[in-house]
Amino acid sequence: MTVLVVGGGPTGLATALFLARAGVAVRLLERRAATSPLPRATHVTRRTMELLREAGLEPAVAAVGFEVVPGDDPRARTEPDRVLPRTVIGIPSLARLDDAEVLETGEEELAVPGPCPPFWCGQDRMEPLLREGAVRAGADVRFGHELVGLDVGEDGVLARVRRPDGGLERLSARYLVAADGAHGWIPEHVGVVRTGLGTVARRTSILFRADLAGLIGHRRFFMSMIDNPGFSGALMQLNDAHGWAAAVEATALGPGPGPGPGTPNLPDAPQAAPAPAPERCLELLRAAIGVPGIRIDLAATFHWQARHRMADRYRQGPVLLVGDAAHLHPPAGGYGSNMGIQDAHNLAWKLAAVLRGWAGPALLDSYDAERRPVGIATARQTLLLDGVPSDRLGGTLPADPRTIIMGYRYRSASVPDGLSDPADLAGLADLPDLPDPAGPPARPADRDRPADPAADAFPAAFALTGAPGTRLPHVPVRLRRGDRTVTASTLDLCAPTTRTGPVLTLLTADERWRTTAAEVARDLGVPLRAHVLPAGESLPPALSFTRSCGTGRGGAVLVRPDGFVAWRSATHTAPSAEQRRRRLTAAVRALLALPADRAETHRPRLRSGR
Repeated sequence: MTVLVVGGGPTGLATALFLARAGVAVRLLERRAATSPLPRATHVTRRTMELLREAGLEPAVAAVGFEVVPGDDPRARTEPDRVLPRTVIGIPSLARLDDAEVLETGEEELAVPGPCPPFWCGQDRMEPLLREGAVRAGADVRFGHELVGLDVGEDGVLARVRRPDGGLERLSARYLVAADGAHGWIPEHVGVVRTGLGTVARRTSILFRADLAGLIGHRRFFMSMIDNPGFSGALMQLNDAHGWAAAVEATALGPGPGPGPGTPNLPDAPQAAPAPAPERCLELLRAAIGVPGIRIDLAATFHWQARHRMADRYRQGPVLLVGDAAHLHPPAGGYGSNMGIQDAHNLAWKLAAVLRGWAGPALLDSYDAERRPVGIATARQTLLLDGVPSDRLGGTLPADPRTIIMGYRYRSASVPDGLSDPADLAGLADLPDLPDPAGPPARPADRDRPADPAADAFPAAFALTGAPGTRLPHVPVRLRRGDRTVTASTLDLCAPTTRTGPVLTLLTADERWRTTAAEVARDLGVPLRAHVLPAGESLPPALSFTRSCGTGRGGAVLVRPDGFVAWRSATHTAPSAEQRRRRLTAAVRALLALPADRAETHRPRLRSGR
């Protein structure tokens, strides 16, 4: 096999899914016998849904989850089994919903243009979808298989695996993706150091079933923060009519599990804690509900810790870290699982490009350069939300949630924005509605990174304007599908297919760039396609390609397989044929880490990663 993924949680399964769809031979090992039965990681952000949409899973998620909608969406009343308002409220108890204070509405997040909405879908429902999707795409997914030994060399890994029958086998792979979570041992085994604040809180979740429809009626919500003398914590509905979860500080259930491990420099070990008394759980839940006589059936309780630990690098030779193995932080904000799936997507296309021969091995270095700063910055935001003082986080201030979800910016050698020609920008500044074509200041790949690796990850203001290093703006486009015309997204134009795998995409309003893209694809032997879109300069910015992406009528944006802009030419008048070819060739070479001596006439045969 080519890639071995260790860990079958959401991040590991997503990694196997994305790799298999990219044509890479991948095997996943998970020591558990089955997917998780716990409804954790319920918030699936809009950006993560875009990735699942690309993988063909959007209809499946919609079938088992709640679409997240604004609080005033009329479907919250008419379709309560399909939608959930993005409203967080503060109340004394469920019995006093009329006294609710609205704490969050999520209006800004929901207003960000995109091809699909966010969803509320617990891990117990998401993991089977990811597993089925990965297997359907061709991944070899093996639950009940545990990694018990690992040898790492320059050219790959040799793994020792315990099978369900107790027997041992050896597996070799070119790359290993460590998705083994918070308690995995792979990072330290290969020399990666993980440090952080350790445990910042200990909490207990209580899963229960109760028919609260008569109490709540149409007043549904994302989460309720309840505070009264008998209960202080959170209460939220799960993905069925009568399923609920409560989260409280561990001390609310009596003596906690003790101080335990959790030093800043060592991984926290799993803690065994006494099961809370059912009577105490029921007492807490009755106080949260506030109405006597409602039947409550306890389903499960589990202790957990809000912890912070970050890897000092995401790559060590042929071993790459994703998800909680790379960045562990409190669940506040619901960013954890989303971060892991976005790690997987960023990494998968790069592994596929290297293994299929159309990118240089150094492309994999950009995974750490791009995802680790975002991981550090996001972790700090979750710590702020969990009550850690800003001064313990270097003075970190709250960021716009939209920026955390999809407004972060990559800076690496795979974002060759420094190659943009300033002469292209002439004449664009006089268009008042055109986004800043240059975006934030460029950072050439060879410039030293700031002392704080996360300093550039979150722009000061949320904006998706086609700037290199940011997610491509969503602009509705009309596509022919057989004998039908359908509305799609610019992001759909950049998605891989099962036939082509990952591809580079050039979007432009000028037909001449299509010819240039074909020439560069032929010369460098890379999968590069072009789409010519209507300029739409008379339309509102959100509906105009040139105004949303800042290209002008004669420019173009080069989009990576993960939907991020790598390079942009912004001009009203297209450059000459020679200039277009030279600039696009240089951008593609830099993006894919192709060697400098790779002549334009060198045309390698694209090969499968299987």
